[in-house]
Amino acid sequence: MTRLYGRNKELGLLETLLARGREEQTGLMVVAGDQGLGKTRFLESATQHSAKSGWEVIRLKASGLSVISLRCLIDDLLDAPTLERFADRWSDWVDFCHPGDSAKGPVLLALDDVDWSGPTMWAVPAIRSVGRRLGRPLVVLMSCTDDSRDSFPIDDDSQAQQLTDSTVTVVRCRLLPLPREAIEHIATEALGMRPGREIMDICGHAGGVPARLMPLLDGVVEAGVIQGADGAARLAPNGVLPPQAWSLALARFTGLSSGTRQMVDVGSVLGRSSSLRTLSVALGRTELNLLPSIREAQDAGVLVEDDSGVSFTDALVWHAARENMPVPVRGAILREVGRRLLVTGETEPAGDEYLLRAARLGDRPAAADLPDALTRRARTDPVTAAELAAQALRLPLVAKEAQLGLWQIRVDGLIFSGRVVDAMECLADALEQPLKPEAVDALRIRLPLLQVFSGGVEAAAEVRRLLERSDSPHGSGWGTLPADRLFHRTGDAGPELEPASRTHPDDLTGRRLLGSSQAWRDGRVQRSLDLLGEDTGASVMRTCNGQVPPFLTRVTRIQYLVSLRQFADAETELGAVVADIEEHGSHGWRAATESLRALLALEQGDTETAVEAATSGLDLAERYGAGMLSLLAHAVLTIASLRRMQLLSARRHTEILGDPLSVDRSGGVTQPALWAVLMMTEANDGPRAATALAERLLSERVTRCALLLFAPYAAPWLVRTALAAERPEFAARTVAAARSLAEENRNWPVLAAAADHARWLLGGDADALQFTAGLHRDPWARAQMEEDLGGATEDRNAALRHLQRAAQTYARAGASRDAARVRQSLRSQGVRRRHWKNANRPDTGWAALTDTERAVAHLVAAGMTNRQTAQQMFLSPHTVNFHLRNIYRKLEIASRVNLATIVTTRREGVQGLSPNYWSSDQQLPLDAASGE
Repeated sequence: MTRLYGRNKELGLLETLLARGREEQTGLMVVAGDQGLGKTRFLESATQHSAKSGWEVIRLKASGLSVISLRCLIDDLLDAPTLERFADRWSDWVDFCHPGDSAKGPVLLALDDVDWSGPTMWAVPAIRSVGRRLGRPLVVLMSCTDDSRDSFPIDDDSQAQQLTDSTVTVVRCRLLPLPREAIEHIATEALGMRPGREIMDICGHAGGVPARLMPLLDGVVEAGVIQGADGAARLAPNGVLPPQAWSLALARFTGLSSGTRQMVDVGSVLGRSSSLRTLSVALGRTELNLLPSIREAQDAGVLVEDDSGVSFTDALVWHAARENMPVPVRGAILREVGRRLLVTGETEPAGDEYLLRAARLGDRPAAADLPDALTRRARTDPVTAAELAAQALRLPLVAKEAQLGLWQIRVDGLIFSGRVVDAMECLADALEQPLKPEAVDALRIRLPLLQVFSGGVEAAAEVRRLLERSDSPHGSGWGTLPADRLFHRTGDAGPELEPASRTHPDDLTGRRLLGSSQAWRDGRVQRSLDLLGEDTGASVMRTCNGQVPPFLTRVTRIQYLVSLRQFADAETELGAVVADIEEHGSHGWRAATESLRALLALEQGDTETAVEAATSGLDLAERYGAGMLSLLAHAVLTIASLRRMQLLSARRHTEILGDPLSVDRSGGVTQPALWAVLMMTEANDGPRAATALAERLLSERVTRCALLLFAPYAAPWLVRTALAAERPEFAARTVAAARSLAEENRNWPVLAAAADHARWLLGGDADALQFTAGLHRDPWARAQMEEDLGGATEDRNAALRHLQRAAQTYARAGASRDAARVRQSLRSQGVRRRHWKNANRPDTGWAALTDTERAVAHLVAAGMTNRQTAQQMFLSPHTVNFHLRNIYRKLEIASRVNLATIVTTRREGVQGLSPNYWSSDQQLPLDAASGE
C-alpha cells in the first residue's frame, strides 16, 4: 500500500476489513474528517492496493450526489447484471475501475466525498443486499465529513469504532491532523533531505492538514533550500516564499492596530530580526513607545523576542509581511532608515548597508548616497567597506563619476586585509574601466605598494617611472613613497627632505619608516627605534591609501628589536600586532607575523619552532600573494637548514631569495635574507667566496652598519670568515666598523659585546672577552664565543670546558653542523665520547639509515664529493666513504644518481611525505658528525 504517514491506526483497520473480505464477509468502512485531511488520498491508496491484490475495484466520486441519487446508485448496483455494466452507466462518477483477477473474486466499492448528512447505519442493509446480489465478498469504503448527528459516535481518544453483526462488519474512523513526525517524513520526501527547524516552523502553519502542507512545501522548494552544517534542509539565504505559501500567515495580521502594523511592515523590510534601537531610529519612536506595539504583535503570533531585540515568528510570517509591500516602497523604507542611521552615527547596523539594499531594489537616491556612506565606513572598517564597495560596483544605478571612489575603497580594503593578489586583480579591473586620466593616476599610485608586497621589484620601478611623467599630477606626490623606500632613494638626507613626504598630509607613517631605515643603515640605532615607536600604542591596522601602511613600521621595529636581542619587547609587540590583525580581520598579514615569530624563535635557539613558523609564513604568503613577506621566512629556513646540516634544503631556499642585491631592494625587512645568502655562500663555496660577496654588497647599496646590525654574531662571523679567507684587511675594517658602531650606541651593550668579540679574534684580550660574554643573549652567539675561547686558550682543561659548553649550547639550539665542528676540535684534543643512541631499525630502506647516514645522503644528493661532504660534516673522507657504502647497501642502489633521486623524491613529498619534509626534518643529533 502507498505509504501514508501518520495513518497507521486507520490503515490497520482497513487491513483487518480487507482480510475479512477475503474470507467472504461483507464490510463497510466510513472515513470521516474535515476537508483537506487526506480522505481522498486514503481511498486512493486503499483502492490501488486492493487492485494490485487482485480485487475488482470501482471508485466513484460521490460529490454532488444527494441521498436520493445515492440510493439510486445502490439500486442500480443491485439490478446491474455485471459490475462493468454498472460502471458504464455511472461513468461520469467513476474515478477508477479495475476488473480484478477473477469473476468470483472479492469486490471493493469506494465512494469518495459523500457530502450528504445523516446516520451511517442506513447504508448497512443496502450493502448487505448488494453483497448477496453479487454473490461475492464485498467491502465498501466511504469518505465523508464529520456528522455529529450520526448514531454511531467515535471516541476521540481511539479515533475509531467497530460494529459487527453476523453478516456485515462496520468500521468508522475520523482522520485527525498529522502529527509532527509524519510532517517531518513528508517534508523529507519533498525536499530530499531532513527539514531543519526553520522549515518545520513553516510547516506548522498547515496545522497538520495535508491539503495545506503540500502547497507550503512546494513553496519552500520554489524558494530554494540548502543543506546546513547539521545536514538538515533550510531556506536558501535569498529565497523568497511564493504567495501560495505565505498566504496562510496573513490571518495573523488581521486586527493589528495601525501603529503595530506600521512597525511590522518596516521591521519586515529591515530583516528577519531587528534591534529595538534600529526600530526606534527607523520609526522615529522611542524604544519605550514601541513596547505596546511589540506586545500586540507577540500576542498575534507575529513577533517573538530574541537576543538582538525582536524577530518574526518564522520565515513564513516574515515573508508574508515583507512581500505584501511593493518593491519601490521597500526601497524607500531602506533608504530612509539608512540615512537616519548615518545621521545618528549608528554602526551596528550601519546605514550604508541599508542604502546598498535599497539600491539593489532600484532606489536611485540610495545609489547616489552610497559612495559617500562607504567612504565614511572605510575610515573605521575598511574590510567591510571593501566588501560593500564590491557589491556597489555591480549595481547599474551607481554613477560613473562615483565609481572611482568605490574602486579606491575596494583596493585599499583588500590591502588592509592583506589580500595582495585580490587587490592587484581588483586594481587591474579598475584600470580597464573608462575612467578619466586623473582617475587612472589616482588608482595607479597604489601599484608601487602592491608590487612591493608581491615581490615585483622591476614592475614597481616601471610604475614609479610612469608616475614621474610630466603630465601626471601625482608625479612627485605621495604615490611614489613606496618606490622611494624600495630603492632607498632617501640618500643621506633625513625624511623631512624627501619630496614625496612633503606633498601629502597623511604621509607621516611613510616618513617615519624612511627615516628609521636611513638611521638604521647609518648606525643610529636609538633614532631608528624612536621613529618607529612614536605610535606604538596605536593600532597598526589602518588604511594606507596607497602609502606604506602603519603595519610595516611595527614589523620593522620588531625585527630591529630581535637584532638587538630585546626578545621580551619583541614578543610583546608581536603579540599586540597579531591581536590587532585578528581583531580587524587582516589575516593576510599573518605571513609577516609568522615569519617574525620564526626569526624570534631561531635567534632564541628554538630551531624546531622557527621552521614550523617559517613554513606557516610561506603558506600564508603564497595564499595571499605577499611574495615580499616570504623573503624573511625563506631566510630563516636557509639559516636553520644550514645549522641542521641540511645543505640541499638551504640551497633551495637561497635560490628563491635570488641575487642578494635584488633582495636588498625590498628594504630593511630583508636583512636576514642577505645574511642567509652570505652564510650559504660560506657553507657551499667557502670563506673566500663569502668574503668576496660581503665586499661586493658593501661596495653597492649595503652599509657596514646595516650588515653588522643584523645580529651580535654578525661582526665576529665576518672577521672569522675573512681570516679564514686570508683577508686580514677586510677583517680589520669590520672590527673598526663594529667598534665605531658600539661607540655611537653606548646604551646598547650587546653591540659592545659583538665589537669586543670581533676585536679579540684579531688578537684581543681573552679576559676582557670573557667579561663581555654574559652580554650575549642568544645561544648561538654565546656558543660562538665559547668555541673561539676554546680554540685560543692555552690551558687545555679550560679549553676543553669552553669547547664542551659550545657543543652543548649548539646542540640545544639545533645547530648540528656547528656542534659537529666543535666535536672535531674536541677529538683533536683527544676527547672522544659516544653521542648517539642505539635504535631499532629495519635492515633495508630509508628507515634503516642512521642519522649520520642520512646526513651523508643529503649532502651527496646535493652534488658534493666525498671530500666536500667530509668537510661539511667535519669527518675524514674515509669515514664518509664507509657511510656511503652502508647507504648503498641499505637502499639497494649502486650509484650517486640513484641516491639523489631517492632524496629528491622524499623532499618533494613523494612516498607519503609532505612537501615541507626537507625543511621540517628532524635535526641531526650530535653523533651526525662523530664518524664513530
